[in-house]
Amino acid sequence: MSEQTDNLVSLLTPYGLSADEARVYLDLWAGGSNSALGISGNVHLARTKVYRILDKLNKMGLVVVRLHSRGQRFEASHPKRIGVLVEEKEKQAEALKASLTMVVGELDKIGRERRGVSKVLYYQGPEGLKQVTYNSLKARGELLTMEIETMNAFFDKDYAEKMRLKFVERQITSRTLTNVTRLAPWTEVAGEMVEKYWQIRHIPASQMKIKFEILIYNDVYVMYRYQGREVFCVEIYNQELADMQRQIFEYMWAKAGKFKVLNRRGEAVLDKP
Repeated sequence: MSEQTDNLVSLLTPYGLSADEARVYLDLWAGGSNSALGISGNVHLARTKVYRILDKLNKMGLVVVRLHSRGQRFEASHPKRIGVLVEEKEKQAEALKASLTMVVGELDKIGRERRGVSKVLYYQGPEGLKQVTYNSLKARGELLTMEIETMNAFFDKDYAEKMRLKFVERQITSRTLTNVTRLAPWTEVAGEMVEKYWQIRHIPASQMKIKFEILIYNDVYVMYRYQGREVFCVEIYNQELADMQRQIFEYMWAKAGKFKVLNRRGEAVLDKP
């Protein structure tokens, strides 16, 4: 096999073809219509294997079968067909991506049932905080938070914005309680999150001083604190605890003051009664 063919094979394999499948396709594209016997001789593969490869390439739309007086002949489809394969792969990837949260959630549920009801995980440092935040993307529908600062205080801007877009992508609604009465603009790219997936209310510090960041979702209750370089996170998996904390959150939410959101960047002020 020539060096040029080797190079072409290496270019085709990332699109889902094995090296032998790429050789068969290239042989047909370069040589035109041929029989399975002729292809077998050209690429030095057993005829039975060539038939299996041709069947797969035909299903992929990369090979067309023609009936001639001397039997079946095979022709390569135009390489533009590879672009269609890429589009199909993208659709498959999007479908897998859309179902990932559900799959992970169900597997987590099975795992916890097998290991027992409760689980406590500890994290430290900025990477631990990133892991806890990433885990909250598993929230099914809604994430409840008690917040001291926005993510901008904990992460670099690019990472914080990336996470916000993931919440939008997964259509996770976030409701936040805070002691502050005014929020500076906190996003440049997640305007859809501000408008559709985010609500915030004020609870006076005199009623409850928020000293830890709190996350509540599914059967998970999370606490973390960020002071200087010290980051400490606790992630507790227990349905009864999560449900109890969710009830406390709802009680405070009903009494909390509403904010007036000023723009798509998340700037907001406490709405005076």
